[in-house]
Amino acid sequence: MSIPAMSMNEIHANSLLASTFSHPREVLANPFLDALQKRCVLAAWASDAFAVEGQPWLRQLPGSNAQVRIGDILAALKLLDDDDGAPPCPGRATIPKSRRPIRAVGQTALESRRRLADIHV
Repeated sequence: MSIPAMSMNEIHANSLLASTFSHPREVLANPFLDALQKRCVLAAWASDAFAVEGQPWLRQLPGSNAQVRIGDILAALKLLDDDDGAPPCPGRATIPKSRRPIRAVGQTALESRRRLADIHV
C-alpha cells in the first residue's frame, strides 16, 4: 500500500509548522512529532520554494528572519533515515563484463576481427 500524495493544504501546513523552528536540530528534538511528521517538516523546509534569492544553498521561511543552510536540513533528514535502519538489499548486483573485444593501440576493428577469426579456426 502506498502513501497517498499530500494535498496542497498539508504541504502548506508543514511549511507553517517548519516556520516555528529556527534550526533542523529543533525539529529532530521535538518529542511531539513522529518520524514521518519530522520528515515532512524538514522536506517542506528544504523546498526550492524557500531558497534565498541569489543564495540557493540557504533556505528562509516566510515570516522568519533566520536563514538555514540546505546542508543542515539534509543532514537532519539523513539522521532520520539512519534511525529507520538500512534499506533492504537483496544482494549486490554484478556488472557483466563487456563482450566487446579489446583492440591493441592502433589496431583497427577489421584487424581485430581477423585476429579473432584466426584464433577460433
